[in-house]
Amino acid sequence: VVSTQSTGSSGINAEYGDPSKHQQVVAMCCALKPICSWHLENLVSICRERCGGQGYLSSNRFGTFIGLAHAAMTAEGDNSVLIQKVTKERLALFKPQETVEVAEDITSTQQMINLIKLRENVLFGGLGKKLAAAGRAGLFETWMCQENENIQNAGKTFGERLVADEFQSIVEATEAPTKGILDLLLQLHLTSYLKDSSGWFLTEEIISPAQSKQITAQYNALCSELTPHALHLIESFKISDEMISAPIARDWVAFNDYDNKGELEGFN
Repeated sequence: VVSTQSTGSSGINAEYGDPSKHQQVVAMCCALKPICSWHLENLVSICRERCGGQGYLSSNRFGTFIGLAHAAMTAEGDNSVLIQKVTKERLALFKPQETVEVAEDITSTQQMINLIKLRENVLFGGLGKKLAAAGRAGLFETWMCQENENIQNAGKTFGERLVADEFQSIVEATEAPTKGILDLLLQLHLTSYLKDSSGWFLTEEIISPAQSKQITAQYNALCSELTPHALHLIESFKISDEMISAPIARDWVAFNDYDNKGELEGFN
């Protein structure tokens, strides 16, 4: 997303490519770094669990990447502190996202992105009103003690909306048959986010329990549809065996055929 700022190759450049909009670019970067590092930590933890006992072996490098994820979550700004900065910057410049009426069927790409935009509007709009009501005297107490959860959710939702918009623009610019697979991945990403956030949408009465079930059903269906393509998607990154250097991703049977001296010898 950030790299497109200098190339003008995506839709996001129209909003953030102007050099005079430095403040918006900073907010964007501060939102994406936490999202990426939290995603890495979640991803590598799930992968380690799915690999059973092999996931414990240091040679399979899950521990290395869990450590890297935690370093990324703190280095160059603690994630939660950065999200506070994102929300502060966006509140000063906030303009509501354009949205449409929530349809009965919310499983289309447009409807799912629309829900993310609705959440962004509600969170930032609500925060702005509460901070204005607190006044200068009550600003610190409101910001630091009373509204921290909403502050975190607002900043994260802004980042997720950026990702959704950029992902959609990339899918639209891609030719078949790659476009079909990327579109499925976009839908999976959106349904995953909405499934995890369904409690908020239900509490705010933006969606109904029946619509929440639509998201869960679509998530499960997309997982099944994408499963046959999983290895092809991984191979598309063209990561060499030398870069992977983990027995579980290569010839793990041969690796376990001999004494490897505490996992440290015999596998190159």
